[in-house]
Amino acid sequence: MSGKPPSVLQKVWLQWKSIKLPWRNRVLVGLDLSGNTYWEFRDSNTALRMRRIVEYPRHVPYSEVKISPQWHQWLRHTREHPPSLTEQSQDLVRQRNLKILAAEADRRWREKPSFLDRPGAQRPGLLDHVDPAAAARAPVSAPVLNAAVETQQTSSSPPPPPVQKTEERREKNVEDDPWKKARGGPSEDWQPQAWDPNHTVAARR
Repeated sequence: MSGKPPSVLQKVWLQWKSIKLPWRNRVLVGLDLSGNTYWEFRDSNTALRMRRIVEYPRHVPYSEVKISPQWHQWLRHTREHPPSLTEQSQDLVRQRNLKILAAEADRRWREKPSFLDRPGAQRPGLLDHVDPAAAARAPVSAPVLNAAVETQQTSSSPPPPPVQKTEERREKNVEDDPWKKARGGPSEDWQPQAWDPNHTVAARR
């Protein structure tokens, strides 16, 4: 947010402070739209590079001090030349236009139908409220009553006898056994006889 514009006397004083003179320890570099002033001076520890600082008005709390990104770059020596007032004003207008365009984009996005919504679905807040007590006291129509009676009669009647298909399946499997059909050789029906010791002695003689 831009602060109060400087008066004529303040402008003269700022121009005087921005002149680089040999006896001056620090020089005014510029100011922003909020009234903060930016200074540059030599540091004994870093003689090859000027030190940069910012000073804000005394009546402004420290928590409300805002520095633009352009001045942040200049303070951190990532930007060589300080931003002008014209550049800062243009950046402020750009931010305002960006917020307006973002709000319009959000509005258009909210107006578009979502693929997750079912066709003709209503929001939960728009559904009619149904009183459970009133629904219990409501008369039951004849078709609903007849359907309930038929359901009760069907549930009370004994279940039909199960179909005896297990034995039929077993008989069919036995008849269709391919191994049984393939039998028929001379040795298929051979059975071993009981052991007889006399028969063994006679065979040796």
